[in-house]
Amino acid sequence: MNGFERKKEQKKKAILQAALELFKLHGFKKVSISDIARAADVSQVTIYNHFGSKDGLIREVVKALLSRILDKAREIIREDKSFPEKLEAIIFDKTKIASEYQGELMRAAVRNDPEMQDWIESFWQEDVKQVTLDLLKEGKREGYVSPRQSEELFSLYLEILRRGVFASPDLINKIEPDVEVYRELNYLFIYGLMGKKD
Repeated sequence: MNGFERKKEQKKKAILQAALELFKLHGFKKVSISDIARAADVSQVTIYNHFGSKDGLIREVVKALLSRILDKAREIIREDKSFPEKLEAIIFDKTKIASEYQGELMRAAVRNDPEMQDWIESFWQEDVKQVTLDLLKEGKREGYVSPRQSEELFSLYLEILRRGVFASPDLINKIEPDVEVYRELNYLFIYGLMGKKD
């Protein structure tokens, strides 16, 4: 990478970092391109050159955040903790990040944006699915997940849930503003209708 390309990449990173911080404080809607340009110490033209539009920038921010959630989940899975402790840590991390972005993170991820939907589909198939199955295997090894639970059935169950949310993005409006609802849904997902055994 030559000096020009390095400088260009540094500016792009500075813009993304400034956008992440401002969106975290004020949400996606309230932050303008000029706010981001000022915080990143670049011109608005530079932002448009890198991302095309505010929507393009939001798209990249959402990708960065979802990738960060997945990286953190991988990190948690490698830790020396029990299966329930890992589940709790992963759920807490997802809930924390979702609540930090004014309830707009998941709405931005599932909105009617074909480019974002293609990226999410690829991200799911290539990365998220495998991490989730790795966690399932660990749960089986430790005796917390039924050995009868096949990977195929679990994958199908996850796919039903995921497609349900994407088919009706309005569901996110009911879930995201309330962190407790999000936690309860995760509890229901993990323990089912019968709840956790003592």
